[in-house]
Amino acid sequence: MKILIGMPSKDSWGGPIASEPPFVGALRDLGVSVTEEVYVFGDKGEPTPFFRRIQRVIGTAFNLRCVLKSDDFDLIHFNTSFDKKTILRDSLSLFFLGTKRPKVFFKFHGSGAEELVNTSFLYRKLIEYIKKRVDGYGVFSSEEMSNFRQIGFDQNKLFFVKNAITIGAEPAEDRARPTQYETPRILFVSRFIPTKGLIETIQACAIIRDLKFNFVLTCVGDGETARPAKREVERLHLTDQVEFTGYISEDEVARHYFESDIFVFPTRHIEGFPIVLFKAVAAGLPIVTTNIRAAKDYLAENENCLFSTQDPANIAEKLARLIEDKPLRESMSEKNIDLGKTLLPDKIAEEYLAIYEKICARSS
Repeated sequence: MKILIGMPSKDSWGGPIASEPPFVGALRDLGVSVTEEVYVFGDKGEPTPFFRRIQRVIGTAFNLRCVLKSDDFDLIHFNTSFDKKTILRDSLSLFFLGTKRPKVFFKFHGSGAEELVNTSFLYRKLIEYIKKRVDGYGVFSSEEMSNFRQIGFDQNKLFFVKNAITIGAEPAEDRARPTQYETPRILFVSRFIPTKGLIETIQACAIIRDLKFNFVLTCVGDGETARPAKREVERLHLTDQVEFTGYISEDEVARHYFESDIFVFPTRHIEGFPIVLFKAVAAGLPIVTTNIRAAKDYLAENENCLFSTQDPANIAEKLARLIEDKPLRESMSEKNIDLGKTLLPDKIAEEYLAIYEKICARSS
């Protein structure tokens, strides 16, 4: 099988750049011929200007068309999401690819389909165009599956998928939890945007500090809420308890996973299968997170995590419970390591290959 995959750019931020390269490597190990072309650029610290975004979309679409003319592929795999920006991009890309093309598979790394039930005439037409031109869609959660059905997507074209998760060079079970630290270490990893819950996490830390718990919170990442978060740390007099790393390499991020005791991620973002959360799973970390999307499908309360709301008092309550309850932390760690083993690239690649084969076997 020969596949063309639209990949994230190497300098992009977010989950796809962490999950897709090892996934592609595992596909090749299965004997799949894979050609990679950059398709996703993504915003970093600041949003990309509109005209620059349009220029990139058109240039990328023409590059893909040239690659398709140079070789015969069985399927094109696009890494994308489903919101107003990506619907415009993907519709334009499909148009430029022309009618003589291989099967098309869209992997949605996030989706806001529920927000498009009563959208404008233009977006309804674009969505209908995508429905006709795409042969299969990968979605991460039962909630997203339901949302796509609600706006008329063909159930037979919808597939549950996962992201491939890797973390560090050694298996998680070979890494001892950091008992050398007397002070519990709490970890937050994400792109710093308002919906990810960083500010709420800092406010929760002020509460557990006032309850006389010792801890250190490490905030890994960067983005638009970095400055407001640092101001909140100063306002709450948490400079001795909260540290910021800025944007760091994946190897450095992995070190923080393995040197922490608890992972906190009270997101209200439209998540799909958040890489940072499932890296914490693979690292065997006890977790405090919100009960949304893939977290709801794959994590169980008191087994893999404690579910919180986005309210700082509730986040603080869950963090305090994990700090106090060592047996619960140890039990969660074991269960999360086991779950992480099911998300390794070789296992995920096998699942995708079965989906590709099913799509390619269908008549046009």
